[in-house]
Amino acid sequence: MSDEAAPVMPSSTPPSLLRSGALSLVTSAAPLLVALVALPLLTRQLGSERLGLLALAWAWLGYATLLDFGLGRALTRLVASAETSRTTPTQLAELVVTAHWLLTVVGGVVGVAGAMIAPWYVREVLQVSDALRADAILSAVIFALTVPAVTGASIPRSVLEAHQQFRAVNLIRLPVSVGTFAVPLLLLSFTTSLSVIAATMAVLRMSAWWQYARRARIVLPQSDAAKPGTRHLHPLLRAGAWMMLSNVLSPLLTVADRFLIGSAVSVSAVALYAVPWEAVTKLWIIPGAVTMVLFPAVSRAAKGGAVALAPLHSAGSRLVALLVFPACALVALFAPWLLQLAGGAEYMGSSVTVLRLLCVGVAANCIGVIPFALLQASGRARWTAMLHLMELVPYLALLWFAVYRWGIIGAAAVWTLRTLADTALLAWRAQPVAPLSAASHWSNALGVAAVAACAWIGTISSAGARAPLAAAALLSLLLPFLFWSQRTEAERLVLGTVGRRA
Repeated sequence: MSDEAAPVMPSSTPPSLLRSGALSLVTSAAPLLVALVALPLLTRQLGSERLGLLALAWAWLGYATLLDFGLGRALTRLVASAETSRTTPTQLAELVVTAHWLLTVVGGVVGVAGAMIAPWYVREVLQVSDALRADAILSAVIFALTVPAVTGASIPRSVLEAHQQFRAVNLIRLPVSVGTFAVPLLLLSFTTSLSVIAATMAVLRMSAWWQYARRARIVLPQSDAAKPGTRHLHPLLRAGAWMMLSNVLSPLLTVADRFLIGSAVSVSAVALYAVPWEAVTKLWIIPGAVTMVLFPAVSRAAKGGAVALAPLHSAGSRLVALLVFPACALVALFAPWLLQLAGGAEYMGSSVTVLRLLCVGVAANCIGVIPFALLQASGRARWTAMLHLMELVPYLALLWFAVYRWGIIGAAAVWTLRTLADTALLAWRAQPVAPLSAASHWSNALGVAAVAACAWIGTISSAGARAPLAAAALLSLLLPFLFWSQRTEAERLVLGTVGRRA
């Protein structure tokens, strides 16, 4: 799309991706900085078995965050587009209260089921050592019973995001996200008990749930008098049905590798996989920060069609590429040094290869998050759900084969292949809805290819590798200028627009 033919933006002014996205990114980066300090100490003090169990708990809570029947994003879309729909504030409040109660109950059912299964899973599947078994079972029960606070919090948080209360959302979620690594680290001076860690993190989750609900009542005061009702279940489930399916399958495709490694290889192998995984997937905070702002903006602009949505798509994609590609390239180049810093010599073997493979997958996946969010926000969640349904069985079958054949390296390779295919298909499906220029598609493809090249260059161990390493590192640092210089006038408008106060 040329500068001369920039489309007219919709009258409902979208929020500034630069300002609001930067606020979310800074808040999201704090846990990453804590993780850089915490992971080496946790690795040495907890041991591989305890750390592997903690990594599985992180995966479980991460999955529970998205186990909301799609109602979180469906409500964000409904509330954000209320100005152009016939839904009254009272009707919205009743929908929100009903969804809140529904997800609290669902979270309770899932939590109780998880708590009942936990003893069997720890003993029979993970085969935890006798010395650690009792503590592992108790911590698993506590983490399971935390699920209602996780699912329940998604509804008031969605209301705040729809009203562009990004500052409030970020300040509430900061202690929870930082606590993922900070809580185990701070408790090391007193105990290495997983159950104590689980109980402390449960308190943080419940506190965040209460704060989200309190703030949501301020921006939607009608919810104080609203009552949940079964008559609202059908429209709610209809609005979130496809998002529910996609939001259940997407995290399942993401966490299946660690649970399969834990059952097919060992809990210790989960730690060898989880450390590089946690290190590089923290870059998901970048597309997460952008889509937090992008989703309600797309919901408001959806009625304007492709002309209104294309600038949002291209600006979001360029902003993510600008930050993600250089970071992934540098991590792939210096993987051994970073892993030694994070976990010591124990991670200098297969974990290095895992990290390099995952860098390529994460680079592609971060780009794919933008068309994924755009399709859901514009009312096309059915497309993303069908894509994940098509991927599920082939991916799990290939993952099972690769883990049994090649261990954690096989898991990383299969996950990366899936993300490459997933991103390409999402870009194809989003093209008619919010078209990107051919130059943007080629830039994204070349960015992923550059990360893959850096991963390969990093494997060269001879003395002559210094020059290619230096050149690749320099190219990685120059990539942002290449992507930023290509932005169009429409993208500049979206990136620089000042929306409502965040």
